[in-house]
Amino acid sequence: MNKTLIAGLLALSIPGLVMADHDAELAITAGAFEAFNSHNNAAEIGIEYRFAPVASAFNLIPTLGLAMNSDGGYWAYAGVRYDWDFSPKWTLTPNFAIAGYEDGAGLDLGYGMEFRTGLDLAYRLNDNSRLALGIYHMSNADIADENPGSESVIVTYSFGF
Repeated sequence: MNKTLIAGLLALSIPGLVMADHDAELAITAGAFEAFNSHNNAAEIGIEYRFAPVASAFNLIPTLGLAMNSDGGYWAYAGVRYDWDFSPKWTLTPNFAIAGYEDGAGLDLGYGMEFRTGLDLAYRLNDNSRLALGIYHMSNADIADENPGSESVIVTYSFGF
């Protein structure tokens, strides 16, 4: 067998070995919307429901969330997450969602439908809770004439039930 094939098979098998085994979670978030725009950033808060991982779909974690910012903007989203536990206490989680967005008096992202992509680094506090630092980008992926996009930096507390 060639070394590249063996390395590829090993890389594909590792995530299945280190997957988190948990039930549904509720996550509370707070942070900065337009975090890297010093002239127009806003406070952001949100709540997210994370379903239990779906074994038949590569252990993806379906999510539903609501968030709002201090400029009157708000959005609801549905997406997926993937927990990669790289130690007993630390988890890295890429995530993707499709959002319905209303800008309020804040940033016009150019379209009502947005794509939210991000990455979280979480520390497991105990068997049922985590504290995470995350960053995500939200934009319409150029499906509208205007696509300014926005980055958020958030702190998340999540707990299982």
